[in-house]
Amino acid sequence: MLYNLISRIKFLFQATNKHGVHSPFVYDFVTKGLYKKPNTKIDLNKYDALQDLSKKEQNVLSKVLNYFSVSDIIFNIEIKTNTLSKNYNLLFINNLNNFKDLFSLDVKKYQFIIIRGIYNNKNSTNIWYKILENYQNIVTVNLFYFGLIFYRPQQAKEHFKIRV
Repeated sequence: MLYNLISRIKFLFQATNKHGVHSPFVYDFVTKGLYKKPNTKIDLNKYDALQDLSKKEQNVLSKVLNYFSVSDIIFNIEIKTNTLSKNYNLLFINNLNNFKDLFSLDVKKYQFIIIRGIYNNKNSTNIWYKILENYQNIVTVNLFYFGLIFYRPQQAKEHFKIRV
């Protein structure tokens, strides 16, 4: 709990809002997705893995899912992505500490990946920073509650910390 609080304070000092974003892709996501009130709320109760989200996490995740028009949430990496729809497919990782094959993960298979709890403990934070170092052609967005990984070969590798 203390680690989470200290991490939150550090995050708030380092994070920016839409004015500190120089990527058109991320800027649109922040302004039209995160900072806009959603027209429709997505029912997250239909997913068992999302039952323990806080109200703030539900709100942020709902905005992300609305903005990207997510049609499928994948909780298990063994699912074949070629059988899914062409809309955004999302891999949701609920706990970094329990995810063993993170560095063997093929990020190209998914349009994006959401990792919950990147500041739950020091181990989770260290794994998050290893992800930032190890993967190429990714754009990451750190929202404190979630880490978002986008595979974007057309864009330089960048990392953004955004206040929500």
